[in-house]
Amino acid sequence: MYSTEEFLERYKELETWAVGVYGKDGVKGIEDSHHNKQIKIDASYFRHVRNIFAHNPNGIDKPLILLTDEFKTKFEAFCSSLTDSVSQFYVSYKDIYKREMSDKVMQTIKVMRDRTFTHVPIMNGKKVWGVFSDTTIFNLVGSGDTSMIQDDVHFYNISKYVAEYSDKGIYDFARGNVSADAVRRMFSDAFDEGRKLEVIFFTTTGDKNGDLIGLVTIWDLTSA
Repeated sequence: MYSTEEFLERYKELETWAVGVYGKDGVKGIEDSHHNKQIKIDASYFRHVRNIFAHNPNGIDKPLILLTDEFKTKFEAFCSSLTDSVSQFYVSYKDIYKREMSDKVMQTIKVMRDRTFTHVPIMNGKKVWGVFSDTTIFNLVGSGDTSMIQDDVHFYNISKYVAEYSDKGIYDFARGNVSADAVRRMFSDAFDEGRKLEVIFFTTTGDKNGDLIGLVTIWDLTSA
């Protein structure tokens, strides 16, 4: 059984986090402004349960409702889905398929095809110089530029197609210690802006000037 004390203490931690992210309304702010409808519903439910205990004149010794193990599991999962670091979900640096400007384009395309990769960061040391994606291939073909189909073509030969930073906003940067919820909201905000944000890179500085430490796509978070 989930004790009232445990629940209230955990809720207090959630409230503190929510105030830092959503402002003075705390959990109520999640309920009012979160993009995800289910999270809004859950925030309202847990906030009302908390209020029942907080305003119960009989105190915690005679609770008006009992908190079951199932309730605890759901509440802990709710808290974790918001507050856990995105590092638990992203692809870490060592596991990212990445290329240098001196690498060959056709070899990369073959790996992308075989492993169904859609975005490959092109690196300058440990910094993201640009992104080679299926969209890049379409742009090359659409422009009539067939240079990439030659076996000896390197990424520096098509550098004009691998922009240092995409003006179309298909990728963005963030610090690696942000919450999974913050990253979900980055994707949601981009969608609201009509921007097709496809991948977020996590760096030591939170921008393109920092060393790459991981990446995440919306599909990584959806399946988490």
